[in-house]
Parts: sequence; C-alpha cells; structure tokens
Amino acid sequence: MLTRPFYKESNWCLDSDEFEKQNLLPKNFQYELDINSADIVLIPFSIPFYFTSNKRYLLEDINRVCKERGIKAYGFIGGDFGIELPDFSNIIYYRQGGFKSQLSEKNKGFIVGLSDHFQRLFLKETITPSEKKQMPTIGFCGHATFSLSKRAKEIVKCLLENGKRFKKNPLNKVYEPIFASAYERAKLLTYFEKSVKVKTNFIYRENYRGGAFTEKQRTATTLEYYNNILESDYVLCLRGAGNFSVRFYETLMLGKIPIFVNTDCLLPFEDKINWKNHVVWVEWKDRKNIAQRVADFHAALSTNEFVHLQISNRELWKETLSVEGILEMISNDL
Repeated sequence: MLTRPFYKESNWCLDSDEFEKQNLLPKNFQYELDINSADIVLIPFSIPFYFTSNKRYLLEDINRVCKERGIKAYGFIGGDFGIELPDFSNIIYYRQGGFKSQLSEKNKGFIVGLSDHFQRLFLKETITPSEKKQMPTIGFCGHATFSLSKRAKEIVKCLLENGKRFKKNPLNKVYEPIFASAYERAKLLTYFEKSVKVKTNFIYRENYRGGAFTEKQRTATTLEYYNNILESDYVLCLRGAGNFSVRFYETLMLGKIPIFVNTDCLLPFEDKINWKNHVVWVEWKDRKNIAQRVADFHAALSTNEFVHLQISNRELWKETLSVEGILEMISNDL
C-alpha cells in the first residue's frame, strides 16, 4: 500500500502511471536505493509477511539503521483482523483494522486508499453543498440484513480466528470481539427508521455490492451507491469485517457528513485531525440513541456551518486522506 507508487514490474522506481492515477507529482519524491541516503523508509511488504516467512531479521536490520540515523520506517499491516505484532523502536505500523485499546502507540490508523471517485464519476472537482433543511436525511446503501445464517457465518469467522490465536499462543491477550457487521448495521438502520426526527434514504443489500457479478452490474451498483451518499446529508458508517469503514472515507470524499460509530477504532492522524469536528461521533455503547444524536447535531448547526462542514470534509479528504495527502502527512513527521 505505502510503496505502490514506487514499484513496477518487479523493479523499484518512480511509477509514472501510478503517480498520475493518484494525482502525485514525481518531482516531489526521490527514490533512494541505499537506505543510508534516505530521509524516510517505506517497508516494501506487509509487516506480517516478515514474521510468517521467518524474515524478522530484515525488520531488525531496518530498525537498526533507522535508529542509528535518527529516522523512522513505516510499514503496513493489512487484513481485516487486528493482529498484534512485536514493536520496534523506530518502526511505525500503519493499519486500518485493529482495536485501539489493545495496541501500542507504535500502531497508527491508516486511510483506505481511494482514487477520486467523485471526480471520476461526476466529472467535478468541487462539490455543491446541500442546503440545510429542518430535518436531516440519513443515507445508507450497503450490506445490511437480519439473516440469521449470515449472522452465524460472521460469528463463526471470528471464533475460528480467535481459536487460531489461542492455539498459536495461549497467553495471547488480543482477540477479535464477536461482531456480525451486516446484522448490526441493520439494527442501527431500524433505530433511524423508528425516529420521527430524521428522514431516511436507505438501500438494503442482502449481499456485498448487491451480488453484482458482471461489469455492467458493478458499474450500476457503484453509481447507485455514490448517488445515495450525494443525496443524503449524513451517512451511517459502521465497521465491516474489519474494524474500519471504507464508507467513512467515501463519505468524506463526496463532502458529506459521516455518522461515525466508534467501535474502538484507530483513525488516521489522530494527533493532527480533530475528527469530532468532521463527523457525528457516536460511541458503540450509545448506539440506541443514534437518531437523537444526529438530530441534535444537525439542529445545533447554523445554515452556514452546515454548508462549511460539507466543504471542509471534501477538503480534508482531498488534501489529507488521498494517497497524495498521506505521503505528505508522513513526510511531515520527519
């Protein structure tokens, strides 16, 4: 993830195609083959690879050089499950999944890397903010169902993962909470539907991406998904299989306001971004009052504040949470 713009056809280089795709300027970055000449180190493979392939020594070597030179290395931990890995003094782990209370300060939240789908689909660079109405419209398009079989499947997946961790290390303290995301989303949506203080704009899907298989189906469901966000004021963003939400970043990209349900999440750049200025923040324990929380948040905003928040969220994604922005934020840590 971190090194994608610097790798092409099994060679390290500045990949001009990837740079163009991500709106990056090659002149702003210089690839150094020698770690001793670098200002920042991006670890090439996902961090778990080094442990599962008996290559931990490579991370130890990187950490040693970074420590000697007073610089940092950054690596990425992918996957849905929030596994815990050993820390190194000069290596920072970026990850989307995981649980904040279970992990050390060496673990930082990371964006979901997205191209600018607003610009691609709607051929616009600047959003047109919605005007404030008395009653907010809540949007959601996605996998949400009360199906007991699907709920059971998600629970079994968590149990199997926890069983693997216990077998590998009975003293392990980091386990996945039992969580059926599609079922929990459906429950939250019903709280909104029962409220007289909000309007709802929901599209329930029994399967991921509506079960689309063909390119034509995927194009149609993608457009339906993004239009649902654009036609709403606020969008419900709850974790999926992993403890993060892709919809959260897509909502910011389109200049709308996420309803962020916090399930002990790691958000990117928490030391630099005051996330509560950009979202309706709802703790998991307060989820039953979610409709009231959104209604109160909306009522407290003036017309100008409501418009400004939409513009601010689009700018936040464009300037900070895009691939270009993430590299800039990392460089600012130097």
